[in-house]
Amino acid sequence: MKIRDFQPSSQGETATTKRLLLITATYPYGPGESFLVAELEHLAPHFGAIELVPSYCVGEQKRYVDCATVNLDYAHSRWGKGRKLNVFKSAIIGVLRYKWRKDLMYIATHPHKFENLKELLRALYRAHMFESFLKERIARQPMSPDMVYFYWMVPEVMGAISLCAAGAKKFKVVARAHGSDLYEFTRPGKYFGLRESIAHSVDAVYCISDHGRAYLRDRYASLSGKCHIAKLGVSYPGFKNRQPGTDILSIVSCSFVSAVKRIDLLIDALGWLLDEKPGVKVQWTHIGNGVLFDRMRQYAAEKLQGRAHVVFTGYLSGDQILQLYRTQCFDVFINVSSSEGLPVSLMEAASVGMPLVATDVGGSSEIVGQRNGILLAPDPDAEAIARALLRFADKEWAAGLRENSYLCWRENFDANKNHDTFAQALLKMID
Repeated sequence: MKIRDFQPSSQGETATTKRLLLITATYPYGPGESFLVAELEHLAPHFGAIELVPSYCVGEQKRYVDCATVNLDYAHSRWGKGRKLNVFKSAIIGVLRYKWRKDLMYIATHPHKFENLKELLRALYRAHMFESFLKERIARQPMSPDMVYFYWMVPEVMGAISLCAAGAKKFKVVARAHGSDLYEFTRPGKYFGLRESIAHSVDAVYCISDHGRAYLRDRYASLSGKCHIAKLGVSYPGFKNRQPGTDILSIVSCSFVSAVKRIDLLIDALGWLLDEKPGVKVQWTHIGNGVLFDRMRQYAAEKLQGRAHVVFTGYLSGDQILQLYRTQCFDVFINVSSSEGLPVSLMEAASVGMPLVATDVGGSSEIVGQRNGILLAPDPDAEAIARALLRFADKEWAAGLRENSYLCWRENFDANKNHDTFAQALLKMID
C-alpha cells in the first residue's frame, strides 16, 4: 500500500523528522487497544511521521486515525491468501536464521514439551514473516523508519532485531511490556518463544508497571540496563463521578469477559453478600464483552436470582464509558483478575474519583491501596471480596477515599504527563 506523510498537529512544539513504525495487535481495527488512542495523540507532535502496522485486521477500519498512516501488508502476508505456505517457509527459514538453542534446552527440561515446541515454532515463523515484511517495506519506501516500536513484546521483535543487525540501514527496536505478553506464568507452558534472544538484543523494553520491570530484570540479566518504566495513562475527562445518595450499594466493573477476569468469582461474591446481608440493596454494572459473556450473564441470573439489579452493558467505547461514569453514580469500581499488567480500567475509574477494589496481581498495587480503596489478596475467595464490597455501604467512610483516588490518578497516571515523557524518551534514543 502507498504510505503517505502527514502534518502533525501543533501543540506548541516542532515535530522532528524522525519516523516511527508502530506495530500493534489489531489497532485501528476492532475494539482492542483503545488505550493507544491517547498515546498516539501525544506521540504525533514528536515525530515527523507515524506508520501503524496491525498484525491482524478484519473488516473495515473501525477507528479513524488522523495522525498516522496504516500499513496492512504484514497482516495480509500473515493471514491472507497463501498463509499456510508463508507460515511453512518462514518456519523453515526461522529455524536456520535465529538462535533457539536455549529455547530448546528449556523445552527439553520442563513440562508441556509439546505445547512449548509449538510455541517456539510459532515464534520462529512470526519473527521471519515480520523480518521479510520489514525488509520489503524499507526497500520500497524512500524514507526508512528511525525506530520500530512494538506495542507488545511479541516474537516479531526478533525479526526487526535481525534485520537491523544485518542491514545497512540502522534503526532502534523497542517494545512495551504489559501483562499477558510479559508474565510467562500466564502461558499454558509458562514459556515465550525466543524471549531470551529478544531480551539480549532489543534496544529497550518499556514496562507499564514497576512490578513488570522488576519481573523482567529478575529473569533476564541482559535487560537490567535497558528495561525502563513507561506507565500508561488516561486524560482527565473534566468531571468527577458522584457518590450515590441512596442506600443502594452501586458497584461497577469493566473488563473483557474471559476466564482470567474471574467474573464468576465476582458473581459468587455478590451471592455471598446477599445471602449474609439480605437487607443490602445491590446494583452491579459490568462493562465489556468477551467469549464468556452469555455464560456469565446466565450464571449471574441463576446465582443472584433477581436479588440484585444487574446490568451487562456489552462493549462500550471509551467515550461511552466516560458518559456512563458522568451520568450514573457508583460507590466502588472492582477488578478481581487473576493476572494483570496495570489495568487502564482502574486508571479511568481513579480519574473520575471512584474508590477502587482490586486483586494484588501485576501492577495493581501501584494504583490501589488503603489511601483510595482496598487491595485484595491475589487469589481471594468470594467471602473476602464480599466483605471488601460491604465496606462501601458505609458512605461516610467511602466518601473520604474519592478525592484520594483522583489524586492518585493525577500524580501517577495522567496521560498528558506520562505519554509526553515516553515520547521524549523514544526521541532521545534516536537523536
